[in-house]
Amino acid sequence: MYGVPGGALMLFRTYPRIPFWEQVHEDQPFFTSHGRLCAYADVPEAIEYGENFVVHREGTEATPFLPNVIVSRNPLVRPKDYGVPLSAESADERTVRNVKMAWAEVRGTENFLWKKGYRFWCLTPKTRHKVHSQWSDVDWHQIYDSNFGDPYRLDRRTPGNGESQLHMNPQAARDLGIEDGDYAYLDANPADRPYVGATPDDPFYRVARCMVRVIYNPAYPYNIVMMKHAPYIATERTVKAHESRADGLARSEDTGYPANLRYGSQQSVTRNWHMPMHQTDTLFHKAKAAVAFLFGGEADNHAVNTVPKETLVRVSKAEDGGFGGRGVWATARTGRTPGHENEAFRRYLEGGFTRRES
Repeated sequence: MYGVPGGALMLFRTYPRIPFWEQVHEDQPFFTSHGRLCAYADVPEAIEYGENFVVHREGTEATPFLPNVIVSRNPLVRPKDYGVPLSAESADERTVRNVKMAWAEVRGTENFLWKKGYRFWCLTPKTRHKVHSQWSDVDWHQIYDSNFGDPYRLDRRTPGNGESQLHMNPQAARDLGIEDGDYAYLDANPADRPYVGATPDDPFYRVARCMVRVIYNPAYPYNIVMMKHAPYIATERTVKAHESRADGLARSEDTGYPANLRYGSQQSVTRNWHMPMHQTDTLFHKAKAAVAFLFGGEADNHAVNTVPKETLVRVSKAEDGGFGGRGVWATARTGRTPGHENEAFRRYLEGGFTRRES
């Protein structure tokens, strides 16, 4: 049930929620194959993959260290490595490779992508104004979903009435020569993104390479960037329309399909990770939307088509953010934006224009 605006009381047995309350107080079984908590799993796959004990794995890609390494000193964690060498760079090999190292050894390793300048973790959460791509074609949703929303589209570079943006730490952006409001290229592992076999001399590479507009956001740590999930992607037809129409609208002539980006997409930089433990028939877990026990994977819960979470990217400036691609975005010159606060605005934020009387 729902309470005051902005708050919701979910149907939990306790509030605030106490995990496992029913299991502790009502003898309900835990959601394991034998109904008990355990620190060891005797499932053959878990033993083979080195996950028979509670262990930590580094990310399959988004880590400065050796990807997918099992961080453990437990002598009973003995995963099979399948002969995949530590130097393997293929994403498919890295996903199934099982290597165990102590943390003292792991911290001396370096991700091959990190060495090549891919040093930003890219987050792709969902937005409050859309469900996946639904409503991306509605003008006001585009405006609400972007700091660059403009019902009049005064700058013809805007693909629609709004466009996808990349939230970025101001100092991180400045260190790359990127101003608030500039357009930037977002690149990921070139082995398979934006597509397998992509080369800069391929005409489709221009269409598929992701270009987003940077918005300064000091809430994000230096190495974290964020682009909202699932905007309508750019296609050959939307790029042709954007580059040939007098109004620059990125809308396919024959279908009316509207792109939310000038070039590329979220899918240009993300990919799925087929983690082995989530694909086995022996995986035991609680049902996604019911109090029930299940063996095996469950669609949209453990399936291979869920939202990717592991991506390292490189960010580089593409164009100035000023009107028509010249100079700085006008809003960033007002002195009232994050990362560009003038003296008066800083004083305002510190409460300097108010006085408390006793």
